[in-house]
Amino acid sequence: MPQHPGVWVEVDSQGEYAGGLYVRWSAPELAEDGMRAVAEGQDPAAPEWKHYAEVVLLMQTALIGILRLVGFSVVRAEEVNDVAKGDVYVHARTPFSRTSS
Repeated sequence: MPQHPGVWVEVDSQGEYAGGLYVRWSAPELAEDGMRAVAEGQDPAAPEWKHYAEVVLLMQTALIGILRLVGFSVVRAEEVNDVAKGDVYVHARTPFSRTSS
């Protein structure tokens, strides 16, 4: 798990999708608040946990939209790896070239 805020990228070096990238937006302090709520036995619907889950989903959606807009083949990472929930997966292919109008 990334320890600093920002984007974390990992190359998929094995399996069917080798060469692709996992991309995760990281907000460690926000994640810690959510994990603390769970560790303290709070309901997963606790405001801290719910807020973290909502932010992860929003960032995943934004990353997918931005990367697709510039031509990458991108999906929610759980479509290729069910334990990568919240991540984005960029398939191993070169983005298309844009030509000027």
